[in-house]
Amino acid sequence: MATGEPQAMSRARRDLLARLRAMDEPASVDALSRECGQHPNTVREHLEALVVSGQAQRVSAAAPAGRGRPARLYRAVERPVVPAAAATLASVLAAQLAGRPEARAEGVAAGRVWAQGLRDTEQAAGGGPQHHTPTAVRGRIATTLTETGFVVEQDDEDSTVLRLTGCPLLEAAREHPDVVCSVHLGLVQGLLDDAGDTETGARLLPFATSDACLLHLGAGAGS
Repeated sequence: MATGEPQAMSRARRDLLARLRAMDEPASVDALSRECGQHPNTVREHLEALVVSGQAQRVSAAAPAGRGRPARLYRAVERPVVPAAAATLASVLAAQLAGRPEARAEGVAAGRVWAQGLRDTEQAAGGGPQHHTPTAVRGRIATTLTETGFVVEQDDEDSTVLRLTGCPLLEAAREHPDVVCSVHLGLVQGLLDDAGDTETGARLLPFATSDACLLHLGAGAGS
C-alpha cells in the first residue's frame, strides 16, 4: 500500500490525471503545464501527489547529449482490472447471499474481514496499525479504494464526501447493491477501526447520483 497521507483527487488533479492517461508517452512537467494551463510548480505538486497515491509514476528521459541530469517524466499507472471470471463469481456469490435475511449485515462483516486481510498484509511487510487525523484517514481510505479498482474523487463542496465514479464490481453492484455495497462499506469501517478513528463514521449511498456513489466520512455519518 502506498505510504504517506494521499488525498482523494480535487478537480484539477483529476483533470491532470485524465490528460496523463490520454498520453501515449511519459510527459514532462513543462509539457503538462502547457497542456493544462497551470503553473509548473502546481503541476509538479499534483504529479507528486499522484505518485504517492500510486496513480502515476516517475520515469527518466534519455540522457541529454550535453551536461545536465535527465529530465524527469511522469506517466499514469493503469487501474486494476477485475478479470471477467472474478466479476462473474462475485455476481453469483452476491445473488446467493442476497436471499438471506441478514444479507446486509453479512456483507458488512465480509468487508471487515477484507480490511483485516489488508492489515495482516501490511504487518507482514513490516507495517502496522497507524493512528491518523480524520483527514489523513480519509486519504488512506481513498488510496485503498483506488488500489482496489475504484475511481475516487473528492467532492468539490464537502471535504468529508468521496465520490466513487468507478467500481471494480459495477455489474454485480447494480444487480445486488445490498450485498456488494455492504461489503465495500464494511471494508471502509474496518479501515476506520484499524486507524483507531472512533470519531469518524461511514455511510455509503449506492448510485446516489447519475455518475457516482457517495461515501460520507464524518462525525455521525454512520448513524
